[in-house]
Amino acid sequence: MKKLISLFLLFAVPFHDVSAQDSIRVTFSEVQDTIVKQRFIDRHENVFMTKVPTRHMFKISLTFAPNNLFSVENNAVQTTSYGLGYEYKISPAFSAGTDIFFNSGRDGSNNYVGAINGNIYGRWYYDMKNRIEKGVSVNNFTGNYIALFAGKRWGKSESAYQLAMIGIEFGMQRRFLNNGRIEFALAASYQKYLDGHYPVQLSYGVVRASDFAIESRTSMGLAFGDWKRNNQTVLCEVLRCDEFVQQQWTLLWPKIYLSSRFIQGTVGLAYERKLGSSPVSVHTQVITDYLRIASKYGLQARIVSNDVQVWPSLQLRYYLNQKQAVRTGYQASNLSGVYFGPHSDFVFYRSETIFGEGRPKRHLGIGAAAGFQQTLFKKAYVHFSLNTSYNLLSQQPHVKPWLTAIRAGFGLIL
Repeated sequence: MKKLISLFLLFAVPFHDVSAQDSIRVTFSEVQDTIVKQRFIDRHENVFMTKVPTRHMFKISLTFAPNNLFSVENNAVQTTSYGLGYEYKISPAFSAGTDIFFNSGRDGSNNYVGAINGNIYGRWYYDMKNRIEKGVSVNNFTGNYIALFAGKRWGKSESAYQLAMIGIEFGMQRRFLNNGRIEFALAASYQKYLDGHYPVQLSYGVVRASDFAIESRTSMGLAFGDWKRNNQTVLCEVLRCDEFVQQQWTLLWPKIYLSSRFIQGTVGLAYERKLGSSPVSVHTQVITDYLRIASKYGLQARIVSNDVQVWPSLQLRYYLNQKQAVRTGYQASNLSGVYFGPHSDFVFYRSETIFGEGRPKRHLGIGAAAGFQQTLFKKAYVHFSLNTSYNLLSQQPHVKPWLTAIRAGFGLIL
């Protein structure tokens, strides 16, 4: 009997479990995903605002351009201008606008030099109509253009002067996020000094009052206008804050000025590498400036003089708050942010012009540096820096031992 009861329980339990499983009703349901996945073209539109119509735009800008009135100088503030502007769209393909900007600095004798520039222009966005027809853009200020411009400069170099200019410019302007703007241009112009002579004529003999010139220009800053703010913009699409960067080569965007009397240019190359996963990096760079002046006195032979300055430097950078930003997931370990650290540099200066009189030709310094560096669109960067160093080489009594440079620049990541 016990064996029969045990056998019955052995078969009854599985059948009970099966019966219990069959009695459970299984239901399925779908919940719609609330996260909207963006296509690449959507992200492009949200970053560069190509589908945001605009007719009015106010600009606050930093402009990086060579200035033929300044010699090769240690203080690079002289080639950075600060400006305000306004542009109005007359039609989808045409606009009119005006700019005013200024720069200032100190020459080799610590005298003030600077200039105020004002100009008006008309632009033809030659590819805008085609882009609108293809549905990849609307009427706004993002595009390539050809412009006619006229302007005037009031400046102070060796003496006060006024310069009038008229010319043609090819460029490209891009808006990004809600209030960002960047612009690249190359211009050819006719320039004339209204007082009949170039400012350095008094001491160098440049007697021609007019000339043709070709010069580059890079401008970036903030833009404000009649567009609606886009709440779908993602800042990290521009700043690439979520990308890990261990090392990078950077090229300072060249600045070029070419004319029959003056040639001036600046170019720089840098390399930076992080020390492991720490917020510390080693940064080294070389910046080269070149100036050429050609003059002629009456029937005398043509005189050509050159200034060359080569400025290598080495820095140990500590990026503030990067460890905390990485830990909280705000950004990856990279080479962007506010930094400070020790700085050393060597300046080699060779001069054949009047600008070299009284200036030291060598500088071997040690000091400190601070600045801000930020990657844009993965292949570009902006950089603002202040560095100062004490000259370890013996100098003449009237030469100051401290060398300070303030730089603001834009470049490419190679």
